[in-house]
Amino acid sequence: MNADMIAAWAMENGFHAIDSRNYRRHDNAGVMTIEIKRMSFLLIDERQGLRPRLISRLFKDIPLNGGSGRLHGLLPDRYPNR
Repeated sequence: MNADMIAAWAMENGFHAIDSRNYRRHDNAGVMTIEIKRMSFLLIDERQGLRPRLISRLFKDIPLNGGSGRLHGLLPDRYPNR
């Protein structure tokens, strides 16, 4: 997996580009942000009333998912496949 694949996945799954390396998605439960770094990405899940959940992964540690629509279980259940 690489930065371009993460960015494409984000756009296909309802995230809006803030800039070329940051994507955000809003829903009734809160806000999800993806920050793409040089060799990794950071997922920030800010649900209303809860502390933010941070998940960071290196690109090399994320296998290609074969079109499953999810980043191998990194996203919470509130973001089902589209």
